[in-house]
Amino acid sequence: MQAEPAVAQAPAWRDAVRATFRHQLRLLLYSRLTLVFQIGFLLTLSVFVFLIGDFFAADQASLDLMLAFLPWVALIFVPALAMRAFADRPLDREREFLLTLPVSPSAIAVGAWLAGAVVMIVTLLFTTPFVATLAFLGKPDLGAAAAGYLGAACLLLAFYAIGLFASALARSEIGAFVLALAMLFVLLLFGWDGVGRLAPGGVAARPLEVLAFASPKFWLDRLATGEIQLRALGYFALLTAAAVAGVAAALRMGGDRRPGRVARLAVASVVFGAAVVAATAAIPARFALDLTEARRFTLSRGLIEIVGRLPENARIDLYWSGQGPEIPEAVRAYAAKVRDFLELVASRSGGRLSVAVHDPVPGAPAEAAAEAASIRRMPLSSGDAFFLGASFAADGRRIPIAYFDQNREALLEYDVATALAGLTRAAAPKVGVISPLLAPGGADASQVGLSVVAELRRAYDVAIIPAFADRLPEGLDCVVVIGATFLKKEMLRSIDQAVGRGAGLIVMIDPRLRLNPKSDAATPQPSREIDDISDLLLRYGLRYRGDDVVGDASLATPVADASGRTITFPFWMRFTKDRLSAANPVTAGLGDLLFVEPGAFDAPDSAALVTTTAAAGAAPRSEMAEKTPAALAAAFSPGGGRRIIAAEADGPFPGAFDGEADRPKGPASAVFAVADIDWILDPFAYEPAPDPSAPRKPRNDNAALFLNMVERATGGGALIATRSRAGESRPLTRVAALARSVSEADQAAIGAASTRVAEVERRIAALPEAAGVRSFSDLPPDVQQKAAELRRALASDRAALRAFQDRKRAALETLRSRVILFNLLAGPLLALAWTGGVALLRRSRRTHAQASAAGQ
Repeated sequence: MQAEPAVAQAPAWRDAVRATFRHQLRLLLYSRLTLVFQIGFLLTLSVFVFLIGDFFAADQASLDLMLAFLPWVALIFVPALAMRAFADRPLDREREFLLTLPVSPSAIAVGAWLAGAVVMIVTLLFTTPFVATLAFLGKPDLGAAAAGYLGAACLLLAFYAIGLFASALARSEIGAFVLALAMLFVLLLFGWDGVGRLAPGGVAARPLEVLAFASPKFWLDRLATGEIQLRALGYFALLTAAAVAGVAAALRMGGDRRPGRVARLAVASVVFGAAVVAATAAIPARFALDLTEARRFTLSRGLIEIVGRLPENARIDLYWSGQGPEIPEAVRAYAAKVRDFLELVASRSGGRLSVAVHDPVPGAPAEAAAEAASIRRMPLSSGDAFFLGASFAADGRRIPIAYFDQNREALLEYDVATALAGLTRAAAPKVGVISPLLAPGGADASQVGLSVVAELRRAYDVAIIPAFADRLPEGLDCVVVIGATFLKKEMLRSIDQAVGRGAGLIVMIDPRLRLNPKSDAATPQPSREIDDISDLLLRYGLRYRGDDVVGDASLATPVADASGRTITFPFWMRFTKDRLSAANPVTAGLGDLLFVEPGAFDAPDSAALVTTTAAAGAAPRSEMAEKTPAALAAAFSPGGGRRIIAAEADGPFPGAFDGEADRPKGPASAVFAVADIDWILDPFAYEPAPDPSAPRKPRNDNAALFLNMVERATGGGALIATRSRAGESRPLTRVAALARSVSEADQAAIGAASTRVAEVERRIAALPEAAGVRSFSDLPPDVQQKAAELRRALASDRAALRAFQDRKRAALETLRSRVILFNLLAGPLLALAWTGGVALLRRSRRTHAQASAAGQ
């Protein structure tokens, strides 16, 4: 009897995946194309970040630039690596060999993807020198960086899976590359303007908006913020799984490329893609993990407290014109974020708060409702308009947010918390503002550079009180005094009585008001007799020191002098988190304050909110107008120790006036004092806005500090936590420190030269007026010759100033060049080292195998 030939038994699916993975990984690791891919990918990404994106001009220690360019760099390089996996090549029967093995196509697809995933992850790890650069130049948010790397890894793995699908479907490498490139490019295009955004939640999805969820860039941007959303991970997992399933289906087709089978596979791919988008949209946005250092995507304690006080029937009506394809992509993305956030707040309300979304299409009842709710119609360049605002309502009260401005994205939680807090109050707290900078009545405060007062009106009942008034209005919860130093004694008494009743007091007083130098004519001197606001502060334990202007070289900021030269000016100080009180909720969450030529206070350490370093110094206020900034910087020297720029004194306080010291103590009150006024004015607190009526974007935390003071002074506190963590700036601190160190080294010589140049130029400019002529050319020849000689005499001083600028520029350029060179070379060198290590390991194994064979 003749024996039958043995039939190879198919291995278990897991073993087949493992065997395919090892085989494909060896092919990738031993291929020169992999090294070319890694070097090209890393080098191109660094070029885009540092040379095209101008990393140093962005001045942010974050991964934003790298993650912005990553999808477009991967669009080219990942298909180039994946195209060889299954495509037919002359004299290469790899695909035929794989298909003849007793292994299922699904195991081949999964194994090949896992092998490519290893290469993708390793290549991504070779970009970590950029993270080291961020840590060297500044203080990056490592949690947000970790989330960004997770998003980058997910994107690369999904791209490779799609590249494999194209390779399995196409007949040639070039065909696979072009097909993968086309598919990935279409996916990335879904995130561009005109595609629309899917409105999350229970509202029916519109066809145009559904496409936006198919964009991997959209989900990468979500993860790059530091918030790991479950649906973002779900999207990448489903997209990758669908692509790998497509690889298995294409391999199962084998060489059968009949149009009918290819068409069925194409239709199945579209169906799978739609299923991925639908499944992603079904995942609630509230399932997320916040990795940011400041917990920016976690509801603050203050907002949760406000939501807990809402009445049972509270409601948010969001008006969003989501249908218009002409609406910019950035606005659509922000609208999706607004809605997600509102639904997250509602989910934490215990049923007290509900959210309804309305599309105010032209002519529809929703449009009329939006206009009735004071929602702003935002025009587009096309002539169309859209709505993106909300109405907050409860118990007959209605508070609108006319427009969710993307420029205020960092303040979204605060804006929503402010509106909700308004629903919990029987009446808005009353705040009286006394300032010669503001006209009484309803004048627009932003027109005089005090947009912060317009911001104040969003949550408070604000009254502008004339500086010459005799008394305060009744029922004020807080009094704000901005530059109204010399008030009537009757008004000072009225303020003291209001403090005695429990009202808060905020006083801003300045030895040198930069934007209104005429106010420097007189400065208050604290005394036992109450004649001005500083005397009242003295009774509350805060002694004002206004004869000198405080500076600190270690906190100095760059400014431009009259000649356009940039100098590091110690009297404009930038205070970071380490110079702010961590024990006081008013400053605990802040980290970026700018004060401009302030004074100081004598106060207990426990009262200090903002302090300089021990290396602070001061200049007489009389010299600030007489000397140039360069001369002031040159003459600056430390002395006098640490200064207190802002302080808080807590009551209750005894009466400040004679005969009232033994008045009955009222409720506890808070008194804040700030030895500066410029800090709260628009040029120093807000970014410029092309539209004066639009909400302003904060430049730093100055406005947040002021609003925190008002919140605490009115007896609140729930809004402080939401506002204090709103803004987070992470500049390249080492670059600024280098600029300061260079200028400090040459400070004395440069200051003297600048003073001489400025003085001679001033004298020459005054010659025509002194001689009674209209212009310099009308002066007598001997006078013109004398002026020319003076200018020539200044040649050495001008040369010294130019040399200083050259040295400073050279030092910064050296740092810039070294950082760029390091990042351009570090990734490719790591790739070369990796390839060399793999080659050595391969040689070692081969030698060991040969030795074993020889021993047998």
